[in-house]
Amino acid sequence: MSLRIIDKDVYLNDTVISTRDFIDQSIVEVVNIQKEHISDFYRLKNTDICENVEVYCDNDTYSLNMFREDNKSFISKSIEILDKDEVISIEDFNKLIAEEFSKINEVEVFADEDSIEDSLNIVLSTQLSDSECVEEANSKIDSAYKELITKIFNS
Repeated sequence: MSLRIIDKDVYLNDTVISTRDFIDQSIVEVVNIQKEHISDFYRLKNTDICENVEVYCDNDTYSLNMFREDNKSFISKSIEILDKDEVISIEDFNKLIAEEFSKINEVEVFADEDSIEDSLNIVLSTQLSDSECVEEANSKIDSAYKELITKIFNS
């Protein structure tokens, strides 16, 4: 398994999944992983991922992001919480997250500044350990998210 950069191409295993426009760019962004490559992406471990690459996997209600720099990989999810009835204000939501829910197990939690009145956004982030794969870190984030939502709406 590997996610690596060779010249202008970003490879996932032996498949080119992205081409960068500027060779001198220090951070290479892969905007999305196509469905046929997503299972390989989820199996990647910290040591499989090249330096200075950022990957965005967008889905309907969240985006999974992976960033690697200085031998550390970070996985994060930005998740939209719909609040059509505006049960909680953005200010109260941001304060609640900062004061009560900034860390759940090994996952950092913070309110996204792009929130709007009926759509509150949170970001959950964790560092990928050497022994776990992207899928395991993603599961850890999902578990923290479920715990967070239960705590917020039962408060």
